Amino acid sequence: MEPTVIFLIGPAGSGKSTIGKLISSKYNCCYLDKDVVCNKLTGLILESNGYSPHERDGCTFYSDVVMDLEYQSLLDIANDNLQLGRSVVLDAPFLGYFSNRNYIHELKEKYDWQNVKPLVLQVTVDFSVLKERMQARALERDAWKFSNWDTFIQSIQEKQCLWEGIEILQFDNSSATVDLDKLYHILPFTPPSGLM
Repeated sequence: MEPTVIFLIGPAGSGKSTIGKLISSKYNCCYLDKDVVCNKLTGLILESNGYSPHERDGCTFYSDVVMDLEYQSLLDIANDNLQLGRSVVLDAPFLGYFSNRNYIHELKEKYDWQNVKPLVLQVTVDFSVLKERMQARALERDAWKFSNWDTFIQSIQEKQCLWEGIEILQFDNSSATVDLDKLYHILPFTPPSGLM
């Protein structure tokens, strides 16, 4: 079976990490979380340029200079795994790239993904549940979001994924526990033998 790259998108606090780990475990995929891959280095880059190491939202230096480097690193690691025939789950918002309709075409060309199946799984959640989850996780990098909650929610509503040439599936993760049957049912592949 051709390797699949799953772009796991959704707002911070929607449960992407939980969903991504469940999928990766069930289907024996490589799981790459942008925060784990990049956060320490990103924090140092921000701090060395006079910003808080937790500053992301509303920081033009991050969006103009650092963000592309993060995503390039994440995708380079993903591509190494895909070229080995290993499916990959990419846990990252990708919000800054949603408006580029040709984004997936550009990645296919850049990485020569002739035998790779790209797929988007968009994790959605009720905004009241989202706020509760973000408060519970109490991360410093969420401070801007709480201070600008209406703007943050508006940005989620306005930024729709416009990518062409890729199937976009949706999973509502508003429940207290993940509906595993529903999650696994919407994905278009079966677990490797011995992992059912």
